[in-house]
Amino acid sequence: MATTAAVGACLDLKLSKDEISNIAYKAEKIVHGTPSGIDNTIATYGGAILFKKGDIKQIQITSKIPLVIGDTGIERNTADWVRRVRLRRERQMAVMTSIISSIGILVNEGIKLLNRNDLPALGELMNINQGLLEAIGVSTFELNRLIDAARKNGAYGAKLTGAGGGGCMIALSPEAKQKQIADAIKRAGGTPLITNISSQGVRIEE
Repeated sequence: MATTAAVGACLDLKLSKDEISNIAYKAEKIVHGTPSGIDNTIATYGGAILFKKGDIKQIQITSKIPLVIGDTGIERNTADWVRRVRLRRERQMAVMTSIISSIGILVNEGIKLLNRNDLPALGELMNINQGLLEAIGVSTFELNRLIDAARKNGAYGAKLTGAGGGGCMIALSPEAKQKQIADAIKRAGGTPLITNISSQGVRIEE
């Protein structure tokens, strides 16, 4: 997405956000095989969104959402982890379908809590979601270690983000405890980043 926007600006193409997102998605398909489309969409448009393929709904955020990201430093092949989930679903269709349905319920409940700015309850849903992702088979020891460190140091909730198998986790935090949580993630072997939700999305800086 950032590369698409930068190259477009260098070539004076004046790409719209829709065009940037679509081009970035096509690039992801080459690399990952069957990407969801979430990454390019949220990075392009910013804010908080409810995403289903072919349907994007903006969620209005009226206050800060303090976050701490923890990077395990472990590279992984997204396409491979997507394939693993697909194979597990083929072997355990009824169970996996039920888990995935439960994740959908969590998303809908999470939107209600975002609208009420009930971050502690939203964090609890993140913890439940992490348990379901572990059941699907996409979490790892390294991710769990960072998640546990965040929770023990005041996070409302924490879960892996992305395809799993490595990469990053994300913690929802009281603003006053972001540094404490970041330090705990670092001690647990991760690289922390204190951040918030950006409503701006992709932009060109000169």
